[in-house]
Formats: sequence, structure tokens, C-alpha cells
Amino acid sequence: MDRKNAALSETAVPAGDPARQQLADRLRDAITEGVYLPGDKLTERELCERFSASRPSMREAIRQLDGEGLLEVAPHRGPAVRAIDEAQFHELHEVRVALQKLAAACFAVRGTPEQMDAFGLRIDEFEQALVSRDVPRIRATKHQLFEAFVDGARNEPLAAFIRKINARLGFLWASSMNHPNRPAESVDEFHRLLDAIRERDPEAAQAAIVLQNQRARAVGLHALELFQKRRRAPS
Repeated sequence: MDRKNAALSETAVPAGDPARQQLADRLRDAITEGVYLPGDKLTERELCERFSASRPSMREAIRQLDGEGLLEVAPHRGPAVRAIDEAQFHELHEVRVALQKLAAACFAVRGTPEQMDAFGLRIDEFEQALVSRDVPRIRATKHQLFEAFVDGARNEPLAAFIRKINARLGFLWASSMNHPNRPAESVDEFHRLLDAIRERDPEAAQAAIVLQNQRARAVGLHALELFQKRRRAPS
């Protein structure tokens, strides 16, 4: 191999490369679970060390998440997790509830009993995490809960869109534990959703996910306001 081709093999990552996609998924998960928060500045070196990745692969992953709206890359300043304001929060929730209604209906119609059992298990794990009040555990288990939910819909393009929106809002997911009665209420909402799915009732499943989103929006908006105040406060 000549030097030109050797250089290309070291710097270029083929489109659709599974390893690159896995890296992008892991970075997205880290944003969803609150490892990186809106406004956080990232460096290639730190990301490569955390994810044991090469710089070319990491650059491709960053480029992908930039295209998804999760990161923003400013010239000469590197990537940062995209910030979110109140208007964007409401816009994201509008799209989120529409997508999740479709996913709930799909799950009720064509989800398998095994997928329903897996969703039930994730709800139980989420409930245990809420009781523990362990913030990273709450974020991680809620992320896994929604993975089981979209898996049951059996529609990968739909799942991909829901993951992108959840990644923008995921840093607020631990806020439930700060509101009286919200942890138990949230778990009850997911059990109602599961019951409707097990009954193969798409309309009831959609009603359950709409209710869950309405309550989550109010809690999330309050958490966003507190987050923005902390970010503006002098260090």
C-alpha cells in the first residue's frame, strides 16, 4: 500500500461502518444519561480516552451527532452539547408525544409477549432506581426502559427518531425524584401503558403515553428552569 492510500486508511471511516455507528450510539447514550450536559464543552482527546476510540472514528461520531442536533461544533472551539431553551423544550415534547403515541400503538399491535415481559422488567428496575434516589441509576434505567419500549414497537426508523429526542431531554430524567408523589405516579403511568399493550389495545396505550408525557412535561420544565439558573449562577 502506498503512503497516500495508507494515510487514507488511517483517517477515513467508511460510511455505515458498524464500529463507527456503535461509537455514535455510545456517545448519544452518554448524553441521554447525563454524563455530558447541555452546554458542556467536549474535547476529542477526552472522548477518545473515555470510549477507547481513534480520533478519526470519534470525529465521524461527532459529525453524526452534530447532524442529529445533539452536538454543535464551532470553528476552532471543538464540539459542545447543544443547549436547550424553554421554546425548544416545548417543541421537542410536541414531537416526542406524537412519536411515542405511534410507538405505543405499534407495540400494542405487534409486540411479542417476550418484548412485553422485557418492558415490564425495565419498569420494575426503574422503580427500584427511583427508590434508591441514585441519579445516574435513575437516568440509566429510564433510558433502558425506553429502549425496551421502542424495541416493542418493532419499527427501527421510529425508534431512531425517539432516541434522538430522548437524548436531548434525558438530562432532566432524574428530576422526578424531587417532586412529591411523582416517582410512584410515574411508575403507575408506565404500568398502565404496559397493561394496555398486553391487552392489545392501541387506543388505550396511546392514551397512557399521552398522560405520561403531560405530567413529565410539567416536571421537566421546572427542572429545566432550575438547571438554567444553576448554569447562569457565578461559580
